[in-house]
Amino acid sequence: MTLSAAISERLAIGPRFDRWLLERVRRLRGPAELPSTLEYRDIYVMPTRFGGWFGVLLALMVVAGLNFNNNMTLLLVFLLGSIAMLTTLLAYRNLAGIRINGILARPAFAGEAAQFDVLLKNTEERHRFAIRVTAEASVDCADIEPQNTRRFRIGQAANRRGWLELAPFRVENRFPLGLFRAWSVVIPRARCLVYPRPAVNPPPLPQSGRGDHGAAQRGEGEHFHGLREYQPGDPLRRIAWRTSARHQKLYSREMEAPRDDACELNWYLMGGGDTEEKLSILTAWVLRAERRQIPYSLEMPGAALPADLGENHRDACLEILALFRQ
Repeated sequence: MTLSAAISERLAIGPRFDRWLLERVRRLRGPAELPSTLEYRDIYVMPTRFGGWFGVLLALMVVAGLNFNNNMTLLLVFLLGSIAMLTTLLAYRNLAGIRINGILARPAFAGEAAQFDVLLKNTEERHRFAIRVTAEASVDCADIEPQNTRRFRIGQAANRRGWLELAPFRVENRFPLGLFRAWSVVIPRARCLVYPRPAVNPPPLPQSGRGDHGAAQRGEGEHFHGLREYQPGDPLRRIAWRTSARHQKLYSREMEAPRDDACELNWYLMGGGDTEEKLSILTAWVLRAERRQIPYSLEMPGAALPADLGENHRDACLEILALFRQ
């Protein structure tokens, strides 16, 4: 191993220190209760790789200055060292006092990257520069204005369906010169739901289900669905006179009737096979039926939903598939 490689290995202590610090935070503080403010005792300062090489350069300059009795070189070392020490304080203060207001998560499909939004608020009347939120394989960096909240988005691999716990992440900055890194480890209590991976080439949608599973068809029938503004051509018998008089505008009653073209997604009718493969097919069917605006029902062991359409119905079906345990 060359001298340069050996020095680089010594300077690249970040990952090892990260692991040690993570275990220490787990043992001393445990998961963070949000909202949480980054206090001075929670922040650590370490030289970056660039800062480490800068320190090596200063050491060589000291040796050269002493060897050749050059006071100007020693004065320059003192000046540069003072500036470097000042940057540690600036990096420290740039991070201290930031409040983690919360973490928002959105569902993802297996095989994708789950997205988490970390809400950081600057609670003081000074700018925070180049704040970074760093996760396993993603980094988001931005300034935070005084008394302002900024959303930082990080990703995490979602390999399996079910609940995905957000791994510990870092809030850090290298302001102003990149010589030192001030950072804090956050162990969150956040998770997102991972849906099954949709099948790439699923079979065609099942044939229409029975009428008693059908969703309601609006505009016809004898069952009251709701009120809407009057449209020319609406029968007079459907006008809601009391509501119209109260709002000074004509409203019509919207009726509904069962329909018999709903698609029945039934676990028991899929035959044998791998569980995950069947869940992938059902997931693809849910997305396809929703995209084509075909009402669909879902029947699984221990759970069943009547035929319907809409974002809420889709999410409810996907949640059942994501949390299915046979």
